[in-house]
Amino acid sequence: MLTFPSPLHSCLYWRRDPSDVDCRVYWRSKRDEYCRPQRGGMAMRRYLLVVLAAVILGSALGWIVTAQPDIPGYVVSDLQLISQESKADWSEKWTGPIQAATILAWFADHGYPAFLRDFNNDGVIDELDTIELADILGRIFMSTETIRGTTDVRLVLGLAQYVAETYPGQFVLKIYDSGLPGEMAMEAGQTYDPNLVAGIELVLEVDPSIAAYEEELESGEGVVIGIELSDGNTYLSGRSFLYEPTTGGNAPIDLAWSSEDYWLVGNQGKVLETVGKMDDVFYLDYQSGWERVEFMLALSPADDPHGTSDPNECPDNAIAYDVFITEIGDTGSVEVEECVTRTDDVDTYTYTVTNIDFLYNGCGLCLFAIPKPVTLATLTHSESVPWLYSLYPSAWVWRLPLGSCGILPGESAVFSVSVPGPTSDSLVIGVIGSCATFSPSGVYQPSELAGIRTTGPADPDEESGCPDLAVRYLDQSCQCDPIDGVCTLRVWVDVVNVGTETILVPFDISLTSLGHPGGDTQTYIVPPIFAPGDVWPVQLSYTFSMGGELCPMDYVVTVDPSPAPDGVIAECDESNNSYFGSIDCFCDEQERGACCLPDGSCVEITSAECADEGGDFHPGVSCAVVQCPPPEQSCVDLIVEITEMSCRNVGAAAPQYELTIEALVTNIGSATVTESIWVRASTDCGSDTDIVHTDLDPGDSATAEFVIECGIQGGCHPLTVTVDHTLFIVECDENNNEDTDTVCCR
Repeated sequence: MLTFPSPLHSCLYWRRDPSDVDCRVYWRSKRDEYCRPQRGGMAMRRYLLVVLAAVILGSALGWIVTAQPDIPGYVVSDLQLISQESKADWSEKWTGPIQAATILAWFADHGYPAFLRDFNNDGVIDELDTIELADILGRIFMSTETIRGTTDVRLVLGLAQYVAETYPGQFVLKIYDSGLPGEMAMEAGQTYDPNLVAGIELVLEVDPSIAAYEEELESGEGVVIGIELSDGNTYLSGRSFLYEPTTGGNAPIDLAWSSEDYWLVGNQGKVLETVGKMDDVFYLDYQSGWERVEFMLALSPADDPHGTSDPNECPDNAIAYDVFITEIGDTGSVEVEECVTRTDDVDTYTYTVTNIDFLYNGCGLCLFAIPKPVTLATLTHSESVPWLYSLYPSAWVWRLPLGSCGILPGESAVFSVSVPGPTSDSLVIGVIGSCATFSPSGVYQPSELAGIRTTGPADPDEESGCPDLAVRYLDQSCQCDPIDGVCTLRVWVDVVNVGTETILVPFDISLTSLGHPGGDTQTYIVPPIFAPGDVWPVQLSYTFSMGGELCPMDYVVTVDPSPAPDGVIAECDESNNSYFGSIDCFCDEQERGACCLPDGSCVEITSAECADEGGDFHPGVSCAVVQCPPPEQSCVDLIVEITEMSCRNVGAAAPQYELTIEALVTNIGSATVTESIWVRASTDCGSDTDIVHTDLDPGDSATAEFVIECGIQGGCHPLTVTVDHTLFIVECDENNNEDTDTVCCR
């Protein structure tokens, strides 16, 4: 039997002053009565809707994890992207000061404004000042203009000096590079000491790792990683990571990259979307090659602010004001107060999240998220220090840095986003999260997420619609006991919302038969809300006397049945709420049973009928108790064949050999390849990568082309062409993805 929480209790009333809580207190003491207005002569009408939601026990701790909003990982959405071509005399050597200025500008927006000043005296502090800050760091602090440029040592000491002069004693600089003391002695003639730079502690950590990158980034720290290339060091700022690895086991991350984005007007850096992996050390896929991450730093505030703020005062001219209280199992209650204001064509949604009595592992709330319409732009956002903001396609997310104990019972935090108006304020399911903690024995205890009810913006261009409940038949069985004279009917169905609107109220589903008294009824109770496309799997059953028609026996399954004329819910179509079924419960004719068909489906027919269908017969049982084998699954399978290769001397005065290669990529599998296919050609004098963007149906082929510069290296070169060298595509056979040959330069 499925179990659901008790029905919601709610109170609806008009009020004028957001500070008036008399009615809310009255509602709590007499929850089955409606509250009455406490004031007269209202200047405007708005309401407070307080909902006490008993959440389904999703685990022993009472958590329920919602699918919306989707939080696939962690991202620093407001990190600036500065290009190394922002100044005429900059070059690839400037990546160090550029990334140092990038993380300092981020801290300037998160409680440390002195890091970024109006350096260009234009009256505005913006990305142009970040460019000037990078220029100052490079010329004064990091020796970027020298022949050697900015090294790991110069980056550390230069950044430490600037931070210590600006906020003495307020930051710690962590360095992930076990070789730094030796480099410091060789380059600067100095001995490493945590107090080498007065006003900031230099903490030497182990070598970089993906786990350290993720932990420092999620702790709200400015992260810079360094890779050593043939032409010098390249530095990038940490921006994001995803929780789930790729199919090849790599860690998806992206970084702020100072390479110029020529697709945009003006000077703009890029986001480098890539992956990392841990072998013996941390490697980064950088420009089609695995490069070792040999250096990482993390700039961290010494003392994190608590993250609480005074509740927001909603003005009288607000266009919407709602309050929801959600009880989350036995861990406590959380209140979310929403205030919506409109200025010209901009709507601002402000949320005051108050921890009433929520505690989990001794800590409070560390995460708050609101679903975002994908087509709705975000103009601005605000939050108190040290809350971190992340923007996802379908969510606004705020979280406290790793290690915080969150907002505790009795405390509040305020968040806001501004979007293009006008928007409509609609019921949504948000998310709150506990704090990740460590047990007394040092065991990491991850954050847990819980669904909460609140309100948020809906897309104003979205057409209004209606919900529509439909019954989808899955299976049935009927077993009779002639000795006891009873039969038991079981029916499996899915209830599907095939409409365009969310269902926010409970509804029933029933199983009945006209010829046999009795039946079964179950109730779906929100939360969670029943959104368009949602599916509720249900098993209904009841036991009845063997009298009456049993071969066949007719029955009906109805969702949202009477007593209301058309059920409780007003739907797009009231005619698709029932499934009319028939089953042979007790017959004297040839024995029937479950028949597994070649396509993996199951039907209840006689053995002769099953044989005609080429099925596997199971006598005397129903499909409900038989698990039919699935049909053979299809898969893709890529192979590659080198079709053309040549070498020519393109040099004028001296030999300069250029290899030209073509390879044919073929899908010999039984499923279509829809992902981009990466193909790599490798020789002992270089490599090149081509990407096939065309979908490949079974049997289809596409050509990949490569050009490799071999310099003055003549002679013959071994050639290997590998399709899907990144292992992003799951294939029937992963061992047939290469072709080899030898190409010779004469």
